[in-house]
Amino acid sequence: MKRTADVVVVGSGIIGASIAFQLTRHGAGSVVALDKGLGPAEGSTGASSSICRCRYTHPEVVRLAFHGQEAYGNWAEFTGLDQPRSGLHRVGVLWMMGESEQTVDADARKLAGEGVKAESVGAEQVIDLFPSLSTCAVPFDLTGEVEHECAPGEAFLYESLGGYVDPVGANQDLIEATRRGGGSVEFDSRVTGVMRENGRVTGVTLSDESEISAGLVVNAAGPWCNQLNAMAGAELRWTLTPTRIQTVYRSWPSDLGPIPVGADATTGIYFRPETGGQQVLIGSVLAEDEEEIVDDPDDFKRVPDAGFTEIKLAAFHHRVPGLEARGGVSGVAGLYTINREDVHPVVGPSGVDGLWVANGFSGHGFKLAPSIGSMMAQAVTGTSIEFDTDVPMGFLAVDRQPIDVAVKNVLA
Repeated sequence: MKRTADVVVVGSGIIGASIAFQLTRHGAGSVVALDKGLGPAEGSTGASSSICRCRYTHPEVVRLAFHGQEAYGNWAEFTGLDQPRSGLHRVGVLWMMGESEQTVDADARKLAGEGVKAESVGAEQVIDLFPSLSTCAVPFDLTGEVEHECAPGEAFLYESLGGYVDPVGANQDLIEATRRGGGSVEFDSRVTGVMRENGRVTGVTLSDESEISAGLVVNAAGPWCNQLNAMAGAELRWTLTPTRIQTVYRSWPSDLGPIPVGADATTGIYFRPETGGQQVLIGSVLAEDEEEIVDDPDDFKRVPDAGFTEIKLAAFHHRVPGLEARGGVSGVAGLYTINREDVHPVVGPSGVDGLWVANGFSGHGFKLAPSIGSMMAQAVTGTSIEFDTDVPMGFLAVDRQPIDVAVKNVLA
């Protein structure tokens, strides 16, 4: 069977679904999104921590995150769905980084200059907002070899309108919204080849031997992106590595009160509420926990290691001293596709005519997804509409120089 589309998007996780939806709502013509999975969020999206925060090194990335947050925060309006499954839980984002008041004040002003509601708060304000949290800012030696003596932090950056989203629900919502807008999203549709003519990509072939011709093919295949780029003959100069990332879930007693999204450099973790406040999710902010490269994205250990679970729970208990050392513990391991050069995605023309990419999100993909879709849709159609970002796609271009970052991890 042979079909024709204006745009084929390969991958229908949060990035691919956002691109397909934005193309559809911008009037890009016939859009077909394909995914080899049997349903939504079977890949990296289903294991995403789906945190929406805006503190980044570069103002362009701050705005990309902020514009994504605005979409999630107005999800029904953005998607056009009367009863969306997802949306932004604005529990706040608290940065517990052991920083000086001067540093925090400067970053708060920088964020505010990009439209983000951010402020510097002291230890007493943190306790007022989140009574269960320790405000200790002394690095905690998780080996137990160094005796620890707590001391409160000088200042903490607080993004009061940040929070988290249900990633599976958001993925489902975007798929529904794309279909309502006239686009097609097809699962159990593995791309097995890329059609080319005179050096230009002209479409894709599927595992059922059907073909879809297209004026543009977009690679949003997440950890499978390298395979598709190779099929198309695209030789990106970026090192994009599927990398195993672990997270832990444990129960959260209601008597401990509310908890924000927390970025905690002194213990090396991040955390956020989960499941209507009945659980908490805990992950790592350490570069050393982003080094387990996976050769086959279809074959890796999908539960966290016992050692990882133990040490991250110990770190979280230091941050929440009133938490009893009991309760249900579970976890999941998923994949980041990390751009080893600068931990930022590459977006746009690949260097092969007819193939664009949205690859290498390095753990930032969920929060940026609406903006990435907006970037691509504006570039394809030449039109701008509500909820669009003003950051040009060239900022993340494949042929750019590496973006300068102080740390190459999920907090870059």
